Amino acid sequence: MIAVFAGPTITHAQIQQHLECVCYPPVAHGDILRVLNDKPRVIVIIDGYFEGAPSVWHKEILYAMDQGVHVIGCSSMGALRAAELHQFGMVGVGTIFDWYKEGVIDADDEVAVLHGPAEVGYMVASEPLVNIRATLALALEQNRLSKTQTDALIDAAKNIFYKQRSWTSFLEFSAEFMAEFSLTNELISWLKINRIDLKEQDALLTLEMLKENQQDYAQAYKNEHYHFQWTHVWNGAMTRTEYALQASTPISVNDKKVLDQLKLTPECYERYRDKALVAWLADNPVRLVESDIDAKFALRQFRDDNRLRDRSELIDYMASNELDEASLTTLLQGVSRVELVRETAGELHAHIIDVLRLNGQFNALLSAANKKQAVLEAANITFNTSGVIPPQALSWYFGTQLAVILPKNLEPHLRRVDIKSLEEFYQLIGNEYLYWRENS
Repeated sequence: MIAVFAGPTITHAQIQQHLECVCYPPVAHGDILRVLNDKPRVIVIIDGYFEGAPSVWHKEILYAMDQGVHVIGCSSMGALRAAELHQFGMVGVGTIFDWYKEGVIDADDEVAVLHGPAEVGYMVASEPLVNIRATLALALEQNRLSKTQTDALIDAAKNIFYKQRSWTSFLEFSAEFMAEFSLTNELISWLKINRIDLKEQDALLTLEMLKENQQDYAQAYKNEHYHFQWTHVWNGAMTRTEYALQASTPISVNDKKVLDQLKLTPECYERYRDKALVAWLADNPVRLVESDIDAKFALRQFRDDNRLRDRSELIDYMASNELDEASLTTLLQGVSRVELVRETAGELHAHIIDVLRLNGQFNALLSAANKKQAVLEAANITFNTSGVIPPQALSWYFGTQLAVILPKNLEPHLRRVDIKSLEEFYQLIGNEYLYWRENS
């Protein structure tokens, strides 16, 4: 079996036109280990998450190769990881991989894009910098731009935040160079017409290479480059994956509606998840390794939750709550142990549903979810087609619904309610916002 992780760079339908394989969404931490359970002979990484979900670990890839799996990367996260691991045997393909390996580029945001969820085919809403680089390089090659103009335009593109980077924003941002560097409207039109999608080109090149050389990848990969070191942290990752696989039975449509509805109220979700965790522990005793206890992470989380911006505010907090550093450290180690147990348990969705049924809350949550669905269907709107942008939904959700300040970093909140990506979170709160708006 050939496993391909892809999303916004190239569609799964396109991939399967070129290669017989199994397609997966963009890779995140833990996905490589889960796919190994299906015994692939080749893993191709095209796309992966950079934020909103933990990125794939280098060690996951090294472990896959140590188990005899060929791992190939290109275009996006795949090109980045291949450049970092090619000396250990990961195969990189394409121009973007070469650029990373040779140091032409080094930033993650060269390939990062803003895109929609799987339900809309990972619709891309921004332009990766590598595509702009490739298009400008073609203009330089055809003498439509000078080297000075090309460098200035690349610098202009770099100064645009990757989620806002598009050809329109790039050309508008670059307008200041038109007079100084003699950029004509004709050249601007040429750049739009001759746009190069380098990420897609590299992905297609990788699929064709693999198709033409399948015999070379038929045999197991022989790891002659490194000794895979088994650590306590790695053992924890493997244990969490094993538990997650045991609990990975797909939940029903109604169960998902109920869980989504519950996640809109973080305190309630945490309460029922903790009850579910107690039930899980009754059947799955866990032995913790002290070196895995991450009190530093727990301290960061504690400071974020209590809005303690610096050490002086932390000291004032401890004094007002009759805590010293030793007692706070002990308490945070306990919090970290709970978090580690929770991670070890993996997805507790089935257990949470059971607790909700026993407590009589299942039907109430399902009724609320069905009512919302009916209203949105009657109005013929969805979050993806409504024109509502994520900042609107975020501001309403945190400010109006939760009555808290919009956090600068959403990752702690996503972790709090077991949401894996920003796209999934935007869908959840976006539909709730639309429902509220329809009833206002």
